Amino acid sequence: MPKEQAENVVQDVFIKMLESDFVIPAEKMRAWMYRVSIRRYIDKYRRDKHYMEILRRDFFTKGNQLIVEGSDYDFLMEEVEKLPMRDKIMLDLYYFQGFSTGEIAEVLHYSKSKVKVQLMRSRKKLRQVLEKKGYYHGNF
Repeated sequence: MPKEQAENVVQDVFIKMLESDFVIPAEKMRAWMYRVSIRRYIDKYRRDKHYMEILRRDFFTKGNQLIVEGSDYDFLMEEVEKLPMRDKIMLDLYYFQGFSTGEIAEVLHYSKSKVKVQLMRSRKKLRQVLEKKGYYHGNF
């Protein structure tokens, strides 16, 4: 996302926060802002034919907080990108963005138990794909 568009999304989020009729507790502010930012971002590009490319470019980059480096990182990102959208989002929020299961539940409007189950399923899907290609936990 170009810098100007990112600034516009951030500005929209702050305006929405200031215009809201409720007070957001400090401990929930991060999750609320992240959720609103994602929604604004998705709304902005919903009609774009290259929606998947935009998500890949902006959410699954080396700028994210992942310990894996080099060719392992590239390979892992390619495999994560092939997963269904829900799995990509779950893995991104938990492993790349450092959100807790409770924060993910708030962002996605899921129960905490649903987040845990979905994370387990997402990890299982990724593990199966990686194992078919000869990669195991110790390889990374």
